Amino acid sequence: MRQASLKIVRQENSSSVFWSIYVPAYLNPSGKAGKMYFSTRAEAESKRWELLAATRTESKITELSNPQIRDAQRALERLAEAGLTISLDRAIELALPVLRSAGSNITIAQLFAEFAELKASEWSEHSRKNFKYASAAFNIQFSTRLLSSVTGREIRAWLTSQYNTPGTQANVMRTLRPAFSYAVRQEYISFSPFSKMELPRVRKKNAIDIFTPDEARRLMETAPEDCRAAYAMLLFAGVRPTELTRLTWSCVRDGFIHITPAVAKTAQVRNIEIEPNLAAWLAASGPHAPSERICPPWWKHKNQLTRREAGLSNRPDTARHSYATYYLATHQNADALKANLGHSRGSDILFMHYRAAATPKDAERYWSILPSPVSANHG
Repeated sequence: MRQASLKIVRQENSSSVFWSIYVPAYLNPSGKAGKMYFSTRAEAESKRWELLAATRTESKITELSNPQIRDAQRALERLAEAGLTISLDRAIELALPVLRSAGSNITIAQLFAEFAELKASEWSEHSRKNFKYASAAFNIQFSTRLLSSVTGREIRAWLTSQYNTPGTQANVMRTLRPAFSYAVRQEYISFSPFSKMELPRVRKKNAIDIFTPDEARRLMETAPEDCRAAYAMLLFAGVRPTELTRLTWSCVRDGFIHITPAVAKTAQVRNIEIEPNLAAWLAASGPHAPSERICPPWWKHKNQLTRREAGLSNRPDTARHSYATYYLATHQNADALKANLGHSRGSDILFMHYRAAATPKDAERYWSILPSPVSANHG
């Protein structure tokens, strides 16, 4: 198929100036060769682009597969839906500067791989698994998509189709969002598709569960002697259950529980101040080798039996919630509490999920839970 020149010619008569293009028969809607006339050069230029696109399409059409033809048809439909009456060739020409911009050739899968490698030394095992599972699910739909082409609307639709609850959707957003923020810092994209997305609202159906002072005392009194230090750290320091299983006695020193990167859920160091009653419980547990774990052998089994015997089963986060509630009621220091819990200073997690209302009198009773003289002397 020959390539038409479609030269624009300036013409004039005694009263006006106009423009013409000689159009061969195979491009002319009339089926006959002839000239097309235009009152302005801009109109002639626009038509020339349209005709050039048609001749290029005509010369390549026999080389296109059926999926490519369908893709071209869909692209034309999308242009029409947007109110753009331009050819595919013209649309591509307009889009090329954007496509050539920094990072536009990076796919979602490439971004996730790069981000995971960068963060490998910083993440805890928990964080690594969270990102692994969330990114794998996201990659099923978006792995080959160019980073610059994914929109917040598409991500929102994907979240609602994959996850039933707002809480899970919010957690996945928090897990994936840092990778896109990293892409912005690297100038792979100019803005993150997450930047205009609101976290789904999580409405708690029930009040936050905490132990009453009597329940906390009953749990400590029911616990076997080798488990009391572990329960004291849950109740009076708010240590996360997963962190507790990694803690050794070497982490307890100088009036603090030192949560190291190897122990912490978020791989961030923090020091939890030891309250006076917690110090008494730790001292009563007796001397321990630095390498010895806080949790005794068969901790999981003993924990289940102890909670069942105390009538406090199926309340997994209650000890941490109790610590946050009674600490805030006593000290009135939200920033110190956030630091002890491992929350960032600007986080609202504490006031949304981690504390209930407690009176100063209840808090005083809670922090007065101490080992019996027999237990203390035994240590």
